[in-house]
Amino acid sequence: MSKKSLVAIFHIKLVQWILIPGILVTLGTVCIIGVNHKNSIQNEIEQLSKSLSQNVDFYINGAEEILKVVAVLPEDIDQEKFHSVFNKLHEEFNQFERIILLDKKGNIVASAPECLTTADFPIHFDRQAHGKHVLSSPAISPHSGTMVVYLSIPVKNGGHIVAELNLDYLQDFIYSFVSKDRVVILTDSYGNLIVHPDKELVATQTNIGDMKILRDIEKSRYAKFYKSDGKLFFGYSAKIPNTGWKLLVACPGTLIFKPAISLGMATGFLIICFFVLLTIGLKREFRARIIAPIMSYVNRLSAVADGIYPASNTNDAGFKELEYMGNVFDSMSQKVMEREHDLKVSRAYFQNVIDSMPSALMRIDEQMLVCQYNKKASEIFKGKIEGNSQVKVAHLFSEEQTIIDAVREAREFNIPRIMERKSFGDDMLSLYDITVYPLQGADIDGVVIRMDDVTARSRMEEMMVQTEKMMSVGGLAAGMAHEINNPLGGILQGAQNLERRFSSDIKANIRAAKVSGCTMENLQSYLKERRIPGIIDGIKEAGMRASSIVSNMLEFSKPGRDVTGTVNLADIINNSLELATKDYDLKKKYDFLHVKIVREFDPDLPQIICSRTEIEQVLFNLFKNAAQAMSEHGYQGDDPTIYVRTRKMKTGVAVEVEDNGPGISQEARRRVFEPFYTTKSTESGTGLGLSVSYFIITQNHGGTFIVDSKKGVGAKFTFTLPIKNS
Repeated sequence: MSKKSLVAIFHIKLVQWILIPGILVTLGTVCIIGVNHKNSIQNEIEQLSKSLSQNVDFYINGAEEILKVVAVLPEDIDQEKFHSVFNKLHEEFNQFERIILLDKKGNIVASAPECLTTADFPIHFDRQAHGKHVLSSPAISPHSGTMVVYLSIPVKNGGHIVAELNLDYLQDFIYSFVSKDRVVILTDSYGNLIVHPDKELVATQTNIGDMKILRDIEKSRYAKFYKSDGKLFFGYSAKIPNTGWKLLVACPGTLIFKPAISLGMATGFLIICFFVLLTIGLKREFRARIIAPIMSYVNRLSAVADGIYPASNTNDAGFKELEYMGNVFDSMSQKVMEREHDLKVSRAYFQNVIDSMPSALMRIDEQMLVCQYNKKASEIFKGKIEGNSQVKVAHLFSEEQTIIDAVREAREFNIPRIMERKSFGDDMLSLYDITVYPLQGADIDGVVIRMDDVTARSRMEEMMVQTEKMMSVGGLAAGMAHEINNPLGGILQGAQNLERRFSSDIKANIRAAKVSGCTMENLQSYLKERRIPGIIDGIKEAGMRASSIVSNMLEFSKPGRDVTGTVNLADIINNSLELATKDYDLKKKYDFLHVKIVREFDPDLPQIICSRTEIEQVLFNLFKNAAQAMSEHGYQGDDPTIYVRTRKMKTGVAVEVEDNGPGISQEARRRVFEPFYTTKSTESGTGLGLSVSYFIITQNHGGTFIVDSKKGVGAKFTFTLPIKNS
């Protein structure tokens, strides 16, 4: 059985697959676009008709409301007053061609502009119900000669106010809402034109009441096609509420069909041109462009099926070889592609799994080389294993022989090894739990290293221990303060008793002096000569100072959790400064008493609601850090100075603590509020002071805490506290 030529088959399929479907798709597209465009215009016209109906009703009601304002004027107003009011209305509202006030007999009482004394318009009021307006059909105004409709409302004395509404103004008002390709027609209940694109038809009082679309206005629910003067239009009609007028909004019928027809013609033309050009080009180039590549693909797929990927290409002619291409493609190439795809998917999935783990993973082969690792491992060993899969384990952990030995033991003895809180390399601050376990499988040798970063957990445990230690110290301080208070009270009471025993104002002292054979005057002279009153005052002053110190220690050691109240910020600052003056460290060789304190307090600072002990803790940390920095690293100027400022803001208060010390570097300033970060030695600080202070201000009190400093020019810490209502 002879086979058809590939060219003949191609021509037939070209017609079946491109030309016929293209024509059918074009016709379907044209129909869909035409229907959609028609529905779109229908919705637009219906919405526009409803909107214009409301606008025309608003236009009539607006004119009526203006006339009602005049209708309620008192009856005893003179005629000149009515003329003045009507003239203002006529000048202010352009829709009024003329405004007239009639008495009971129909005589003109006032008008704007002024006209005859008798009515010259076609409106009769004897049959109209009292209290309702009258709206006439369009007519020519005898005053101005323009087309108008008459609007009349009754007044309480029995007369009427009549207004001529200018139809030209009404037409401009309506057409200001529509585009140029829309037609708007407005008639009265009898079909007399009120608004029409051709104003001459309105001027000649043309009646179009016999148009079918206007006659069927009660039955009309959707827009429809209609003919007018031999032209096809698409429109929608509606009634104006409270007037009986009819509104028709339409557009030329060509707007419905023109886009679809234009699109269909253009698409059909392009399809035909494309088909002709494609046929001509393929007929010339078919053998050279199709047959030769097919044979080349067959040969290459055969090579791929054998596991060979040739680089050369052949161009032998022939068509029957397509059978070989299909067989080879189905049996060999598909399998190769599927296997390669599955392998890539498996590798990508496995790599994504290990890259998503928070632990660092590395596979180590028998030669102690890193042959596979995940994203976390590359982050830990920056630059050491990226792009290099032949890195020795000894190179990664060169300074930690215990880790290298654990890897070797796990590989040789096939047992897992676990090491906790190990650090290595340049980053000695980071701690890791390291687990080394051998790979399980008959054809798999080597071990896996898993590293978990436990730095934060370890630091948190240290912070908890430090917190417990500080709580214990606070309890000891409170106990000592209570114990000191008792003898201190005795000392102060003794000093007061001495003052009373030496006082010449107490009669018992005078009697005791006489019994002893001396006078109070001689005793007072002796005491002054020996400066005994000054000594007693010194005892009292020292006792009060010690009492203040004990009181501050008690306040500072109290738990601050949930203990809030209304406090004076200046008092808290002064108490913290007084407490800081007692902080002298002989080893560190600094004394707060040598620091100059400059207070710049805002006199209008309001009281705030906060935890007194927590704010004292923050201030004490800032004062202590400033004093230590200036003592250890020097200061600018003649004396070490701390400036303490307060100021009122819109929503809170701000406290600034500034020193003239060595300042803070840019790197340290970025990390100054991090837990455990400190520039001091491990014996001088834990790195928790500013971190805890930041937590107290931002979390416990909802404020802000910032630092502004440059190396060598001092440091300024500013925190804000919100003003809360009691």
